[in-house]
Amino acid sequence: MDDHISVRLPDNEIRSYLAALGVPNSSLLQQMEMNERNEILVKLKTLQGVTHRQIARVTGISKSVITRAH
Repeated sequence: MDDHISVRLPDNEIRSYLAALGVPNSSLLQQMEMNERNEILVKLKTLQGVTHRQIARVTGISKSVITRAH
């Protein structure tokens, strides 16, 4: 059997990553143009140990919007 250890990033690390991308708070992300917002969401989705539900919780953007972002 393969031992699969899943590692989850804490919410504060995701917030720090967003700040490094130039998004200091979630309300700014919510007010961005769709294409710009989706670029940031895609970057968040590529992080190891981050789920769509967690991104939704941290950003305040619905899980369905996050799922559709590409």
